Amino acid sequence: MPLVFTRRHEFLKYIKEQKEKRNSIGFVPTMGALHAGHAQLIKQSKNENNCTVVSIFVNPKQFGPTEDFAKYPRTFQNDIDLIESIGAEAVFCPTVEEMYPNNFNTQVSVSGITEVLCGAYRPGHFNGVTTVVLLLMNLVQADRMYLGQKDFQQVQVVKKMVLDLVHTTNIIMVPTVREEDGLALSSRNRYLSPEARQIATAVPKSLAAAAKLFLQGETNVTKLLKASRQELNKFQLEPQYLEFRKISDLTIKFENTIQEETVLAIAQFIDSNDSKVRLIDNVILDNNSTNKQSLEDLISRAFR
Repeated sequence: MPLVFTRRHEFLKYIKEQKEKRNSIGFVPTMGALHAGHAQLIKQSKNENNCTVVSIFVNPKQFGPTEDFAKYPRTFQNDIDLIESIGAEAVFCPTVEEMYPNNFNTQVSVSGITEVLCGAYRPGHFNGVTTVVLLLMNLVQADRMYLGQKDFQQVQVVKKMVLDLVHTTNIIMVPTVREEDGLALSSRNRYLSPEARQIATAVPKSLAAAAKLFLQGETNVTKLLKASRQELNKFQLEPQYLEFRKISDLTIKFENTIQEETVLAIAQFIDSNDSKVRLIDNVILDNNSTNKQSLEDLISRAFR
């Protein structure tokens, strides 16, 4: 059973003990509702560190006024059971009041890459992300922090924050974990009805279609987007965005020919039970052997 902490001072005492033992610390920040994607992050941390800490905190600062903070799934006991099954040493699950006392007046902001893709449609979202992540990083004092590729823009924003503020935690991005049909694992997938779940397969199919052409040598943006949109059109889906961006600087959008270090990112609303479920996903398009294997895996799942 992992040690569970809800108060900062108790948790900091634990971290101090780990530092005194010279234990390396791996950190997996989450908002709970854990699934196999989170499990992969925890497993990698366990393999690479003496001590693994998982945080569970549904952060109100990253939800907009019309978003789903109140109904975001809280599955604490199931989360603890999963964490225990993998063998993480500690869980930090503070209350909102513990994280943000009444006199908390600080906000962390990263400009530029937070204003495109998701940031263009969720104003203030990434300020909430960077504020809570930096606060958690300062509490955990980890050697390594593990984030999933599904939230690619979030990973890049956190990396930029760490670089600019000279934080010592190393940010490690772990490849997206997918269902058998290619759908990226997400806590929000549970909101999908069976019918909506079937429609949602168009999202990984759209990425897989572009990835397939890319692996065949195609780099023309118009042709790649056409192949991607054809999969969405089969279900009359219009993405919130579907864009090629330069990985090292997400503010650079490719309009003609994609170049090295490119990500194809999508956000798509799926109608389900009189509500709309927002799914995000992405693929990195380059020809290194590791990423090529990831693309081939997505293609085989999406078009099996």
